[in-house]
Order: sequence, then structure tokens, then C-alpha cells
Amino acid sequence: MTKLKKRYLICNGDANSYTTHGGLPYNFFKSAKQYGLIDKAISLDYQKLKYWKSIWNFTQLLKYGKPRGFQWSAVYTNKLIKQIKYLDDEEISILSIYPLLPSYPWPQKWDVVYYIDATIYQILDEYKLSKLISNSYKKEIINREKLNYVRANKIICRSDWAIKSLIKDYQIDKTKIFLVPGGANLDMKEIDRSKLLTIPPKPSDYNPIILGFIGLDWERKGGDFLINLADTFNENNIPFEIRVIGPKQDTLPNHPCLKYVGFIDKFLNLDLFIEELKSWHFGTLFSKAEAFGISNRECLILGVPVICHDIGGISSTLPKSNFGKIFDANPSPLIVYSWLMDIFNPYEKYISLRKKLLKQYENFTWDRTITNLIKVL
Repeated sequence: MTKLKKRYLICNGDANSYTTHGGLPYNFFKSAKQYGLIDKAISLDYQKLKYWKSIWNFTQLLKYGKPRGFQWSAVYTNKLIKQIKYLDDEEISILSIYPLLPSYPWPQKWDVVYYIDATIYQILDEYKLSKLISNSYKKEIINREKLNYVRANKIICRSDWAIKSLIKDYQIDKTKIFLVPGGANLDMKEIDRSKLLTIPPKPSDYNPIILGFIGLDWERKGGDFLINLADTFNENNIPFEIRVIGPKQDTLPNHPCLKYVGFIDKFLNLDLFIEELKSWHFGTLFSKAEAFGISNRECLILGVPVICHDIGGISSTLPKSNFGKIFDANPSPLIVYSWLMDIFNPYEKYISLRKKLLKQYENFTWDRTITNLIKVL
């Protein structure tokens, strides 16, 4: 990496806040600054655009009957990027984690690189958001996004899934596309790693198999599948527990295997978050749609293996050595049940998996991601 210009990190919001995008830009910048990759993280305040949002939504309602999608509009991105108009004449590099910021045309002296987990085409289709906007507006969004990619110096993706979309849906030259998975959004600098090797009790009549769920959206992130899996264990008289972090309790079903932990702020209560995850046998991610799956990385960095399925960008969250199991998309609960029963018999096989995983700690850090980005840039 030859870095001659100052490089700025931008996102759809305040890149200095740990609450933005689940802490991704905050943790990214913290490591990137240490390695000299990023000089400054930019704060963009979309709350200042409330007036314009109201006008834009009303216009969309009149034209199409669908008053949604302001965050993808040219009005939104152009007005938001004007908050850093003082940089227009500066010879700088921009590293953006939002595909529409900046939107072309940008100042001639700027070099732009995007670091994305998914394209907007994927987000609209896989997250079922296309139904919220008109077809003509969708085409407009995709065309603007494509122009950004064409004009950008490079597009770096956090998943293979995003790369496939860039090539197939946007016809972007593959020579300017790179893969660098992101790190876990946990500040592990002060954590004693020797204390991470805590093995949950061997499953028995008194100690259940414990799986964990992390995420705000119970339905999208595969909560219903976990309930079906719990029923399979119940049918075989095997104690089973699903511990849930994140969703609002009133969005969860009533099930005897479900244990609601609540929301844990990973920034303010990291020790509590770590202790909770260490008690799990496996983290889980059986999402219906998923751009990447940062919860997998958070489990893995703490030495907790994961089980998941091959949807969206999930497969890029696990290294080739696996440390858990990526099932084919939409497996039956019985297949997952059988695999879990096998990994616990004998239990020494599972213990060995945990010990090997902890040795891979560095692979899941933002420091490792930044060193890989430096090679690409």
C-alpha cells in the first residue's frame, strides 16, 4: 500500500459512534487508525435531513403510492455528502462502507474505494425490500450504484456473495473487486484470552445442549428454525436450550426451551456478553437473508463454534477450517440434530474443537482485516 493522500472513513451515519451499524465503522476505524490506514472517521448526521425526507416521501406517495426508500435517493446522498463540502478541494482518499456515499460525480481530487457486505440489489431482493418501492425507483438506485462502482478505484467485499452480485448484476470488472471479510465488533484489547477457554458442561439429563442466538430480528435470523430444532430434541427426550440475545421479548414465541437473555450492550457490558457466549455449545445463524453475519465472528473470536447454513454472505464468516458447521441452505432440523449428536459423542471431540478454535483468535480480529486491506490497497 502506497498511501500519499489522507484517507477518510465514511458510512451512512457517524463513523465515530459505537452505536452506528452495530459498531462496525467504530471498530474498523479504531484498528485502521492504529495501522495508519485511515486518518479520520467522518460524522454524517442524517437526522438533519428530516425535512427533506418528509417532502421526498410525500412526493413518492403521490407518484407511486409507495413513500419509502429515502436513504437510497439522490436527494439523500447528495445532501448528506454536502456536510463534508469543506473537503471538495482536498486531494484525499475516501473509504466508504455505504455503496451510495459518495455518489458519482464526486470531486475530481477524490479517490474512492467501497468496502461493502452486500450490494443494494441484494439488499432489496433478499431482504424483501423491493416491494416497498416502485420498479422505476429501484432501477434508478441500481444504476446510480453501478456508476459508483465503475468510477471507484476498487470495490472490496466482506463476502463472496457480494462479489457474485457485482459481477452478475452490475457487470463490474472483476479485476477491481477484492474479498476481505470483516472482524468481530468486540474490543478485545483488555481481555485476558487465557480465560476464554471455558467449556460448557457435557450434555446430559441434567445439563442441556445450549445453542445461542444473537440479533434483533428473530424471524429473519432464523429463530423459527431453532424452535423446530428444539422440538426435534424434545421428541428424543434430550435436554435442549436456546439462549436469546437481542430481540424484543414480545417478538419471541412461547417455548419451554427458549431462555430470553435480553439486550446486552457489547460496548458497555463486554464482560457480561463474553460470559454469556462462553456458556453456549454453539452460536447459530440460520437466517432467511444475511449480508455477512457478524455474530458468527463474535462467537468465533471468543472460542465458541457456530452452526449456520449457506445463505447470503454467511459462508464468508467462517474460515476454510470451518470450526463449526455450514449446512447447505435450509437444512431439515433432523440433519442438524444428527450432526450435533455426533459432535458430542465422544465429548472430547467437541472439547478439541473449542481448543483449536481459540488458537485461531487473530483471524477474527479487525487487526487481521486491516492488515489484509493494506495488502489490497
